[in-house]
Amino acid sequence: MVRFFLIAVAMRIATASLFAQAAVSSSTNPQESPAPQISPASPQNEGPAPRIPAIEELDQAFKQTSLGKAVDEARLHAQWRELSNRIINDRDLVEARARAGKAKTDLEKRQRLRAYYTTFYDRMRSEAGSQELKSYIDTHKTQHLALLAQNRVRPSPAPAATASPKPKPRLHPPEPPLPQ
Repeated sequence: MVRFFLIAVAMRIATASLFAQAAVSSSTNPQESPAPQISPASPQNEGPAPRIPAIEELDQAFKQTSLGKAVDEARLHAQWRELSNRIINDRDLVEARARAGKAKTDLEKRQRLRAYYTTFYDRMRSEAGSQELKSYIDTHKTQHLALLAQNRVRPSPAPAATASPKPKPRLHPPEPPLPQ
């Protein structure tokens, strides 16, 4: 019973594929008469035919289209990392990094690191290939330099320098005087 069923199904599949091949081969055979073309509008009303782009143009269009923000960010980060790995071991950059590590004060270290990051990112920007990568490098440079700014360490003097300073609040109330 099961064999009969399997044989019947196999015969139906084979028959369907033969008819499908015949239909495809007859529609693609150029020697037979072509099927009538029905156009929705008459050719007198149409303007110039739309230009169909070449394959090279289509390839370029698909290369430029964005696959999403996360994918673009990952691609830019990979390009940035590759460029960074290529130039990070340049002699002058290694020396600048070592000088920053040997600074005696925090202010001096921040100044030297600022010079190092400026040199590092300027060199990366000069070797970057695309404008998109250059703007990504500029973003990273701005972020690194912003980390070095410590505005609250040495605030500028207040504009009203004549005002008297407030007394510090006491943590404990004053003790009563001792009896004599």
